[in-house]
Amino acid sequence: MYKNFLILCTIAVLVIGAPSRPKLEGDEYRAELTAAGLSIKSVEGLVKIGASAIDDFSKYGKSPSFEDALEAVTKLISDTEKFMKLQTESDQKAYAAYLEKKKKDYDN
Repeated sequence: MYKNFLILCTIAVLVIGAPSRPKLEGDEYRAELTAAGLSIKSVEGLVKIGASAIDDFSKYGKSPSFEDALEAVTKLISDTEKFMKLQTESDQKAYAAYLEKKKKDYDN
């Protein structure tokens, strides 16, 4: 669980810290999730959660405090976990495999 938390934190920091790309926002993440075998419904839901997290995080400005950043990342993780619990078993397994792959990539 802790490793998944670290992976999601890393992804969140990368997503939140990335420069704004209005027309491409979420496209790479969407492609990765689709390639991992998630359904369109799950992919779109996860992208929507990520976009919402970016909007929520932007309210803290360019230099958020540690507490604000932690709050935003914790909400992102919580929202993602709640959403995935409502998805099909095959999507849950595909997402777990996706996180495991990201973990291995992160460890290397």
